[in-house]
Amino acid sequence: MVFNELATPCGLYCGSCRYYMVEECRGCGSEDRPDCRLFKCCREEKELWFCTQCDDFPCENLKKSKGLHPGWLEDQAKFPLKK
Repeated sequence: MVFNELATPCGLYCGSCRYYMVEECRGCGSEDRPDCRLFKCCREEKELWFCTQCDDFPCENLKKSKGLHPGWLEDQAKFPLKK
């Protein structure tokens, strides 16, 4: 499966972000966003593409994330992962 690099681990899409559109951010995981705890946890520590692939989904850090619709996390958690 190939993923667009503009899809973030937490489920957002950089291509729809106003910061990205006005070229004030180069996207998730770039040097423009060095302190994202969600990116570090998902991509670097757990070596996953998306938070939804994690056994701990949805975790407390993700629930506190800005930009995610609260009901989206619960809806996503209803779908079992294909292993």
